[in-house]
Amino acid sequence: MVTLRNFLRLLNCGLLVLAVSFPVALQAQRPLPFSADIAISSNGQNITGKMYFALPKTRMDMTSNGRNISVISDNSTQTSYMIQHQQRMYFEMHGNQPNPMARNIPKFDSSFDPQNSCVKDGTCKKAGTETVNGRVCDKWVTTQKDGKTSTAWLDQRLFVPIKTLNSDGNTMELSNIKEGAPPASTFEVPAGYRKMDLGNMGRPQN
Repeated sequence: MVTLRNFLRLLNCGLLVLAVSFPVALQAQRPLPFSADIAISSNGQNITGKMYFALPKTRMDMTSNGRNISVISDNSTQTSYMIQHQQRMYFEMHGNQPNPMARNIPKFDSSFDPQNSCVKDGTCKKAGTETVNGRVCDKWVTTQKDGKTSTAWLDQRLFVPIKTLNSDGNTMELSNIKEGAPPASTFEVPAGYRKMDLGNMGRPQN
């Protein structure tokens, strides 16, 4: 069984792409729905899987160390579900809960102001246009107040990053992108899965 510590690490890695997807988006556009393969490298850990995107909901199916885990997030309710498929179980997390998993649930905003900087207490600049994995992207370089930088290649049609790279060497990349909304069932916990109690270290709820 995956330990809670591994859960935390996987969640932090998995939400990396979601957390960086929107601060760099300057266009006053709502990101379009899509599905794609995703590859994340964070803190020496590599994760591959699938991403499904249809605001206000997102889903990531991740494979790491032979384990299949999904993270489903609903920004309208600030609720996320961490699902372990081998054990047919899941954890429910809320954005207003004081636990280290819920605090990493990103808050999405579907509107962007082109007159404001792309991150709070930071600056950004456009560094040209490039094609990444067959998608035409605007390249943006962001500098935070602490001097750390990140680069994002923002898809001109989808308005989400196809690739990100930060100064710590962490990366995210999308490929095999298919435009269009995934089925609604994609963002639901599978029937028959047990809800686990995060506060009691994964014990089933009565």
